[in-house]
Amino acid sequence: MKTLVFFRHGETDWNAQGRFQGQQDVPMNDTGRDQSRAAARRWGHTEFDAAIVSPLLRTVETAQIMCRDRAFDFVVNENLKETQGGQWEGLLYTEISERWPDEHAAFRLPNIDAGPVGGETPRESGTRTAQAVIEALDTVDVLLVISHGNALRAAAHLLTGHDDEDYANVPRLANCKAHVLQSNSGAYGSFTLTQTSV
Repeated sequence: MKTLVFFRHGETDWNAQGRFQGQQDVPMNDTGRDQSRAAARRWGHTEFDAAIVSPLLRTVETAQIMCRDRAFDFVVNENLKETQGGQWEGLLYTEISERWPDEHAAFRLPNIDAGPVGGETPRESGTRTAQAVIEALDTVDVLLVISHGNALRAAAHLLTGHDDEDYANVPRLANCKAHVLQSNSGAYGSFTLTQTSV
């Protein structure tokens, strides 16, 4: 049995302000650090074999807290970065919805093929994330993946192999919450979303 824990980083000031972060390297804030410490306690009895992490500051610091007492070092993987946000990065969601109402509405539906103007679609970021996860699962059974809300949501959907119309059934992840996916084979498209937002 292959198990994935898709874990979103702790809160940043931009999260609290309602800004689109994308790949901007915004660090965690004190609330995010508290969230990460609480999550480390919550997940303390789960026996992870390995952890892979986005290279952005907010995910690396989350990983440092989550993996502090583990017998392995986490591995940074460039393909786990958040969806590239193009012209939306740094803007408030209210500003985005005013300037690009149709594009923003499609993105929030959500539509897996509707991304930020000038950026990636969730399908694009989810595909590179899912491929990185499958490669890492080759030698382990229980994998912690610390990354970003949009990329993880899309990757979870793609790994289940469900129709695109079902993308909205994968809930958005709050900071320091996780989706758990399992598969007997570990093959792309064979996973079941067994727990959400835990």
